[in-house]
Amino acid sequence: MRSALSEYAAGDLVEHDGSYRLARQSEETDVEMVLTMSNILLGSRALDQDELTATLDYISSSLSPVMQAVVRQQLTLSRGSYVPLSRAKPLLHRLREVAASIMRTEKMVFTYRSSSHNNSQLQVHHAQPVALFFETYYFYVAMLSEEHHGYWLYRLDRMGDILDKLPGDHLDYAERFSLQEHRNYTYLIDSGALTQIRFEYHNYVQTALDHFPGSRVVKQNADGSVVIEAYVKVDGALLWLMSQGAGLRVLSPVSLVDRIKSELHHTLNQYE
Repeated sequence: MRSALSEYAAGDLVEHDGSYRLARQSEETDVEMVLTMSNILLGSRALDQDELTATLDYISSSLSPVMQAVVRQQLTLSRGSYVPLSRAKPLLHRLREVAASIMRTEKMVFTYRSSSHNNSQLQVHHAQPVALFFETYYFYVAMLSEEHHGYWLYRLDRMGDILDKLPGDHLDYAERFSLQEHRNYTYLIDSGALTQIRFEYHNYVQTALDHFPGSRVVKQNADGSVVIEAYVKVDGALLWLMSQGAGLRVLSPVSLVDRIKSELHHTLNQYE
C-alpha cells in the first residue's frame, strides 16, 4: 500500500492509535482549498442548515484533526452569519437524483411550482433533463420540456415529487441546450433575443466586464468613462443595466434605449 501510494503521489499512510489515515503530501494546500470551497458554499446560501453542516464537515474530513480544528476556527464568523434562502429545502438527494437521470438519458414526470403569482399551484411537467448547474443562489436544471415546447430552466428547489422516470431521447448535440452559451450571454433571466449592445459606463470598468463574459471596452472617453460592447440576452441584461442608475447610459440598439426610457418613465410615475 505504501509503495502504491508513493507511486501515484497520493499521500502518506499515517498510523495513530492503531488506525491509519491517508495524509496528503501538502496539507497546507489542502487547507487552502477547503477554506476556499467552504466560503463559496457559505456565500451561496443554497442549502438548509443541516445539509450545510454535513457538507462542510465532509469537505474538511480528509484533513487531520488539528487542521480540521484550524478550519472550524477560521470559519466561525462565516458559519455564524450564514443566512439560508427564505424557503431553503433539502437539495442533496434531489441533486443526485437529477444528475443520475441525465447520465441515464431519462425523461422525468414531476410536479413543479411556478414563480408566476398567477399560477403558484403545483403543476405536472414532462421533461428530459440535460444539464444541472448552480447560479446566483439556486440550482437549475435545463430540460427539454413538453409543456414549454423546447428547452426550459427549472429551479431545483421548486420541483416537488418525481412521479415517474421514462426512457429519454438521444438529443441532437448541435441543437441541445448549451451551458457555455448560457453563461456567456445570460444575466439572471435566460430570455430575450441575443443582442449586441453598447453602453457608456462611468463606474468601475471590471464590474461591467465581469457581469457580461466576452464583453470588451471599445472606446475610452475623455471624462474617464468607457464604451463597452457585449452580446447579451436582453431581458436579463436590462435588469443589470438599470441597476447602475446614472452611472450607465445605453447607446445601442435604439430598441433597448427606448425600452429603458419607457421603464424609467413608468418607475417615476409610481412616485408621483
